[in-house]
Amino acid sequence: MFGTVLRLVRLPLLLLLIWTVARFSLGLAGVPYAPRGNAMFSIVGLTYISCIYWGALTRRVVAMNWKGTVLTGIAIGLFGQVLIFLATLISLVGGLQTYFLHWDALNIPEGSTIDFGRTLVVRAQGVIFGGTVVPAVFALIGRALGGLAPRPADTTSRP
Repeated sequence: MFGTVLRLVRLPLLLLLIWTVARFSLGLAGVPYAPRGNAMFSIVGLTYISCIYWGALTRRVVAMNWKGTVLTGIAIGLFGQVLIFLATLISLVGGLQTYFLHWDALNIPEGSTIDFGRTLVVRAQGVIFGGTVVPAVFALIGRALGGLAPRPADTTSRP
């Protein structure tokens, strides 16, 4: 089943990689985090939307059971969170000012900073919770809405 899930989610995984590189680049280019820089390439937003869409596809298009839907959400969510963790680690090790080290992205008080270890702990918590539970719930919401997704085309009746 995991192989089927990985084949299904190739597009959202590629998009998450592109979003991460773009978000990383915006910070390096000096584009201000707020008011619009942060919203341009939201990895978490893309993760949740992808979980809804691909969760819906698991029902009608791929005919997976509920476990497959949950696994789809977790695969997308974990990939996104691991990318965030790696981008944060690269930013820290390289001494780079990217969006991944911004106080708002780390959910700490405005203008404050935290040390290397605490930053990685915050990101690891995101991998554990934000990469599993929340994306799985969004995928299940997508599955519940899956009745709105089209059925696969019947190729037997085509000329």
